[in-house]
Parts: sequence; C-alpha cells; structure tokens
Amino acid sequence: MNNKDFNLPKVFANPINKTLTNNLDYAVSSTDSFDMRSTSNVDIPRKINEIFASPNHVYKSKVLIKLLNNEELETIIVGKTGGYLLSLNGDKISINNILNIEKI
Repeated sequence: MNNKDFNLPKVFANPINKTLTNNLDYAVSSTDSFDMRSTSNVDIPRKINEIFASPNHVYKSKVLIKLLNNEELETIIVGKTGGYLLSLNGDKISINNILNIEKI
C-alpha cells in the first residue's frame, strides 16, 4: 500500500495566544534533605496525644505552636485527623510542619 492511498484526518491544534510561564518555577530534591526536627528531641505526636488525653482537655485546648518556618501560632485545637490538627476557627495545621507544641 502506498501513503497516497490513506486519507488521514487533519489534526487541529488550538493556537496559544498568551505567554506561557509554567516552566519558570522549579524545585530541587535530594535524598540528603535536612529535617529541622532531627535537631530537636521533641516527640510531636506524643506531645499532641498528651494534650488530647489530658483531663483538662474536654473539647478544646489553647496551644502555642512553633512551625518549621519559625512562625509561632497561638490557636485553640479541637481535634486531629490524618496528619493535621484542627483548630476552632477551621484551620488545618500539618503535624509534619510542627517543631514544638505547648499547652498554654
């Protein structure tokens, strides 16, 4: 058979009339990543469980949370789901981003 015997359909390519910027950001990953929590002896899941198991925790507990980005967050936590703490105002705080947590 010859290529002239086939009538292939035309392919429609939608024209792009804007500047593409999806390749401006990039990330670098390594197996030797530095975990800031490895320099601390704080067991975050244990501390969170102690707060929720405390006789003073009936529904909510006011806590001070130190995050990986050196941000301090004073909030009221009401629960825990998956890898997140749930606050009274509806925020989800990733447990992986917590350096320290203290009940106040």
